[in-house]
Amino acid sequence: MTETIWFAALGLLKLAGAALRHPSRRFVLWALAAVVLLGFPVAMLVISKIDDNPDFASPAVNGGRSRAVAVSAALITRELEGSRWRANDPFFLPGGWLRDMPAFQLGLVGGLAKLSAAMVAERGPGYGSLGPDSDLNNAAGLLKYPGTVWKFDTRTTWLPTASAEKQYRNAQRSLDRYNDYLAAGTASFERRAESLAVVLEAVIRELDDCTAAIDHHLALDPSPLLDFGVNKVFYGNKGRLYAHSIVLRELGRDFEAVLAERRQAEAWTRMVEQIAVAARLRPWMVWSGQPDSSLLPNHLTAQGYLTLRARMQAAELLAGLNIRKP
Repeated sequence: MTETIWFAALGLLKLAGAALRHPSRRFVLWALAAVVLLGFPVAMLVISKIDDNPDFASPAVNGGRSRAVAVSAALITRELEGSRWRANDPFFLPGGWLRDMPAFQLGLVGGLAKLSAAMVAERGPGYGSLGPDSDLNNAAGLLKYPGTVWKFDTRTTWLPTASAEKQYRNAQRSLDRYNDYLAAGTASFERRAESLAVVLEAVIRELDDCTAAIDHHLALDPSPLLDFGVNKVFYGNKGRLYAHSIVLRELGRDFEAVLAERRQAEAWTRMVEQIAVAARLRPWMVWSGQPDSSLLPNHLTAQGYLTLRARMQAAELLAGLNIRKP
């Protein structure tokens, strides 16, 4: 296989050399190069879209459906159809050269995957008397699919394969189908304090993962001017935090009665707002300078501080939920 690739590359070089010897063909090649060099940056600016709208919501939810499940499906639809999925664009497309938007999208779907998995975990909202709901469980599994897989995944096979968009679209359909079954009364969504605590425990672990990613990157002590990985960490965390802020806001409405009963409604609102604040950070350029630098700030430490504040509030809320009624 390697020899075939080398022979193909040599053949292309020979064709390019032959074309450059003819003035008319040379002009075409130079024009094509100009289009690539000038058109790609412009196209990248046009298609790059990090949608961190804090007021994003799903259409009207009624009939016993879960607001958290509905907004999860709506977020997937928005990224696939509105923003367009860029995390798996190949190198010959402008999206393949983006960094911030793909990291944000991968983080967002990763956050949805963790929340969906928590819902079908034992004692979670989607875990009924017969075990985890099949549709919700299927969605949680599909959301774990690598978001960088295009129509071909040469790491495993040269044959066409299922793209990330296809798998995530199937996950969205499973979420909507689960909500339809809830409305029909043929599926269950346990609105108990114990079920909410299971999800909250997963949220705390996810916030810990965000800060761990920051710690790992800062431990490398990269030069601020040569740190080409800081954007991936920052926007990956931003996507995860954003997904949590939106879904948890709606989950609080699903469990409104439980939170009121345990007197934790205000604490839940504060936690969601704190996660939203952490997700809202969006500097024009991400730097990883020294924490006490006057010239180059460290946006990862700022993100980490806000994430730790949200984590502290989530831990306090979890303790409040686990308090039994007298």
